[in-house]
Amino acid sequence: MTISNVSIPRPPDVVLIVWARNPLSPTSSRRIVETAVNGSARPCNSLLVPDNRYTRARDCLFENGFEQVFQGRRGVFGISVFVRLS
Repeated sequence: MTISNVSIPRPPDVVLIVWARNPLSPTSSRRIVETAVNGSARPCNSLLVPDNRYTRARDCLFENGFEQVFQGRRGVFGISVFVRLS
């Protein structure tokens, strides 16, 4: 018995973003503090760098098939997790 048209599924792409707001200005935009990527974040890699605006990176991820699966806040810091299924 041969299995010819079977492939191993690719794991999902996962992006974790740690962001912060300026504590002296609660209405300031969220800025990226640190990121971690498992798999690929293409074509959004250039936006996932410290001090870039969180919303630009988030919008790029959404436009490229990612879904936000978690967001938590602690004071001025937050963590967001995005997943893209292949």
